[in-house]
Amino acid sequence: MDSRANRKHKLIFLTVNSSFSHSSLALPLLHSACRQEENWEWCRYDMILDSSVSTAVADLYELHGDLLATDLYLFNRLTTLDVLQRYHALDPQCRIVVGGPECLGNGATELLQNHPWLDAVFRGEGEEIFRDYLQHFDTPAPAGKIYPASGNAVFQEWAGSPYPVQDPFFAADNPFVQMETSRGCPMGCFYCTSGGTCIRYRTLEQVREELQLLQAKGVKELRLLDRTFNLPQDRAAALLRMFREEFPGLRFHLELHPQFLGEELRVELAKALPGQLHIEVGIQCLDQEVQNLSGRRSDTGKALDGLAFLCKQSAFETHADLIAGLPGQSWQHILADTAALMQVRVGEIQLEVLKVLPGTPMREIAVKHGIKYSSATPYDVMMTDTMALDGIRQARDLSRLLDMTYNHKHLHPAVLTMQAECPEFVPELLAFFHQSGGDAAAVWNLQKRFLFLQEFCRDHQLIQSLQALALQWLLAGFPPGQGADTFSRKADGIPEHAELLEGSADCITARETRFWQFPMPGKTYILAYNRAWVPNRPAAIWRIAGGTGQNTD
Repeated sequence: MDSRANRKHKLIFLTVNSSFSHSSLALPLLHSACRQEENWEWCRYDMILDSSVSTAVADLYELHGDLLATDLYLFNRLTTLDVLQRYHALDPQCRIVVGGPECLGNGATELLQNHPWLDAVFRGEGEEIFRDYLQHFDTPAPAGKIYPASGNAVFQEWAGSPYPVQDPFFAADNPFVQMETSRGCPMGCFYCTSGGTCIRYRTLEQVREELQLLQAKGVKELRLLDRTFNLPQDRAAALLRMFREEFPGLRFHLELHPQFLGEELRVELAKALPGQLHIEVGIQCLDQEVQNLSGRRSDTGKALDGLAFLCKQSAFETHADLIAGLPGQSWQHILADTAALMQVRVGEIQLEVLKVLPGTPMREIAVKHGIKYSSATPYDVMMTDTMALDGIRQARDLSRLLDMTYNHKHLHPAVLTMQAECPEFVPELLAFFHQSGGDAAAVWNLQKRFLFLQEFCRDHQLIQSLQALALQWLLAGFPPGQGADTFSRKADGIPEHAELLEGSADCITARETRFWQFPMPGKTYILAYNRAWVPNRPAAIWRIAGGTGQNTD
C-alpha cells in the first residue's frame, strides 16, 4: 500500500551542486515564500555532480514524495535530468517539476518536448508562481504546463519578502553563502539571463538587518548576487561604508561595472579594509563595436580607467572577465584585450567562450552574426562570422594558459615582468605553449610551469624576467640553486644594514639555518632557510640596497 495516502502532501526538493561547499538560495527562497501553505511537508535531498546517481535515485524513492522539485543550471542540467528520469521510471505517481535558468524563454518548451514526464516547468523568479502551483496542486490541470504561459516571472514582492537566512532550510555552515541586496540588472547584455530585467532593491536598513542575522549564525564570507553592485552609485557607496564600519569581520565578493566609479564610490573603495573585498569586473571585450553588437554598450575608455583604479588598490584584488565568440569579435580583439588587462595589472583574467543561453536575446541574433553553437549544454560557440573554428580553439588554449601561469599566485609577478619586457607577449607565449605541447586540456604541475616559463624567457632573452621567475621559484618553496633558480648563491650571514622584509630575525642564530643571497637590479635579497622554522620556504627574507643584478661567484 502507498504510504502517501491520507496525509499531508510531501515535497522533496533536490539540490545538485558542483560541490558541498556550494549552496543555492532556491530552496530557502521558495520555502519561505510558501510558508503559509500548511498542507505541505518539505524535505531536502542534497547531492553533488560526483555523487552516485543510482544511490540518489534509491534514496529519493525511499522518501515517497508527492512532488519532486529541483532547479536546473548550466552546470547541473545533465546530472539532474538523469536523476529525474530514473526516478520517474520508479515512481510515476510522483509529480516532477523544474525551474531555474535552464527553463527561461524557449528553454521551458524544449524541456517539455524532450522530457514529457515533467509535470510543470517554471520560468523566471519562482516564489509566486510556485506558491500558486502548490495551492492548486489538487485541482485537475493538464500535465506539461509552463508557468507563466508567456515571458519570465518576476516576483514583485521580493524587496519586502523574508530574508533567506530566516528560513530553516538556509545553510549557514558552508565556506561562503550567497546574498541578494538587489534583483534585476540595468544592463542590456544580449548574452545574459539577467539583461534588462526588472530592478528591485532592499533598503539599507534591510541589508543591515540581514547581515546582522548572517553574522549571528557565524557566516564569514558572502557572495552578493547583485548583477551590478555599483548601480546606483550612491547606494553602493553607502553599502561599502556599512560593510567597513559595521561588519569588519565579514568578507564580500562583489561584481562591479568599472565604468560606473564616481568620486564618492572611489573614496569608499580606497578606504576598504585589507582583505574585506574581492572584486570581479565584467570587461568581456574592449572593442566598442563588439560591445554595441552584444548589447553591453559600455564606454571603453571609462571602463579601462575604472579598472585601472581598482587594480591600484592594495586592500583587495580585482579579477576581470573576457568572453570569446561575441558578435563582430575577432581573435585579434582577444589578444589585444588580454594584453590590455595585463597592462593594468589585473589580479586574474578569466577568459571563457560565449555560451548562447536559453532565454537570452543572443539566441535570437545568433544567425544574423553567423554564430554556430552547441544545441546541448553548455551551448558554447564553435565559430562566428568573424572568428573561425581555429580562433575559438585558440581562445580555449589561451584560457588554459592564463589559468596555469598569469592567474597562479606564485607565477603572476614574474609573468607581469615578462609582459613588460617582451613585445607581443601574449601571442608569443601562446605560440611557445603550443610548441611545448600545451593545449586546453594541458595539466602541468607547478614545477613544470616554472620550467616552461624559464625556457620561454631564455628563448626570448628576457633577463629581468628570468630573475623575477627565479625569485618566485624560491618563494614558492622550491630549492635554491636548482630548476628555475640559477641566480642565488650561498651567503655567510646577514649584514647589519640589511632590512628585514618578512619572517623572524630570531632564525639567524638558530641551529642549521642556511643563508642564500639573490641579486636583483638595484638590490640583493638574503634568504634564511631552516626546516624547523618553515618547511621548504624561506624562514625570513632581508633586502640590501645596491647590487649588480648579475651572478657572482
